[in-house]
Amino acid sequence: MEYTKEVLADKKVKFTISLSAKEWEDELTKAYETRKGKYKVQGFRAGKAPRRVIENSYGTTVFYDEALNNSLYRYYDEVLAKEKIEPVGNPNVNIESLDEKGLVLTVTTALYPEVKLGEYKGLNIETEAVKVTAVEVNGAIKDMQEKSARMVKVDRAAKNGDEVNIDFLGKKDGVAFEGGEAKGYDLKLGSGAFIPGFEEQLVGIKTGEHRVIEVTFPKDYPAEELADKLCTFDINCNEIREKVLPKLDDEFAKNVSEFDTLDEYKKSVKDDLTKQKKLKAEQEAQAKLLEKVCDNATVEIPEEMIVEQTENFIHDFAHRLESQGLNLDDYVKYMNTTVEDLKKSRYEDAKKTVKTRLVLEEIIKTEKIGLDKEEFDKEIAASDNISIEERQTIINSGEYQPSYMWNVNGWLASKLGLTITSQTQKCIPETYEEDIHSTTLNMDIKKGMATGMSAVVTTETKEGITLETKCVGKVYA
Repeated sequence: MEYTKEVLADKKVKFTISLSAKEWEDELTKAYETRKGKYKVQGFRAGKAPRRVIENSYGTTVFYDEALNNSLYRYYDEVLAKEKIEPVGNPNVNIESLDEKGLVLTVTTALYPEVKLGEYKGLNIETEAVKVTAVEVNGAIKDMQEKSARMVKVDRAAKNGDEVNIDFLGKKDGVAFEGGEAKGYDLKLGSGAFIPGFEEQLVGIKTGEHRVIEVTFPKDYPAEELADKLCTFDINCNEIREKVLPKLDDEFAKNVSEFDTLDEYKKSVKDDLTKQKKLKAEQEAQAKLLEKVCDNATVEIPEEMIVEQTENFIHDFAHRLESQGLNLDDYVKYMNTTVEDLKKSRYEDAKKTVKTRLVLEEIIKTEKIGLDKEEFDKEIAASDNISIEERQTIINSGEYQPSYMWNVNGWLASKLGLTITSQTQKCIPETYEEDIHSTTLNMDIKKGMATGMSAVVTTETKEGITLETKCVGKVYA
């Protein structure tokens, strides 16, 4: 095999790889040995037909695809190793010639970008002191009161806030339509769960009452046959229930917490809110610190990396939709957008995510940041809120399944001397108490897609411990 290298613009390189006739014949022979069992030839058992017989039956190029793929992977990897080049994304491959002289193909690939670090040590960021107000405490207690409420059957006309159990049948032009019928359906009046005008017309209904209502479906309703159409619903009310809130007293505190008095419970709620706010403030500050580090660095990011990260975002988003029983096509239709528009909307996020990962990689390499076994055990045990001894005991039992994801921003900040200064203290951020995935990937289908982040992930094996940067969401590789 021979090759030449040509450096192109935009941080790309093109290799022209030439295989002799013998090398190409050897690749065809290997492809035949690999694939011969896939072809049926009359008079021969599977895998026993000679190569020429298979080629006569299926065409002389029957093994070309396999041979080309094998050639590309084998010789392209060999060229990269010789040139000590790290490529980005999938290469662009063209066959220049394929004849009795052999194979000539060109492979063009983007080069892994060079990162020029700016100032990244000793940076500081200020945050405001955390405050928890009485309104916030009372709001949290009110939420718990709502969760502890009971639904009690009542014998009166329904009002907003009540839950009605109904049977309904929807009709268009007097004919029942698909998906417009349900029996024993619980609907909270005023919730906005149904189309506009539906719930409002059930206010005042009584148990046992039959009512016919008219509603016009929204113009943008997903079912086109119903969009902007006037329809009727036959309603039978089976039962009416009202929400009864528990009294806020010591008994309530005992039922919803480990405390005996309402005052103790209130103090606990305030303490929890304070911890949550401090944690959130520290996480945001850590993110801003690393954003400063990235802003100070310069790097020319290949378009291929941004495009692939964008694809990763969309792929991950589609996967989360599927877990909710939806699909991407239905989502874009509902949101009156397109997949291409979604990709465009995530382009800058993808660019930022890739840059963050590249900068973190360069810092880790420059500073030779790593973990020894003792430090690793300490960090992971802390993230799992157990002692090192407890962790080892569980490992020995074969039941330990850690996430290997902890407060990497805080840990990396401490390695680089980055600090957070509040009005009351100066500190290195504490360990996250939540998994990064659970805090950054929460999303609301009606609001759109979550923003990805970069994180440093450790992998513990028998050979040792490695550090690598990954994108929260689907990993770019």
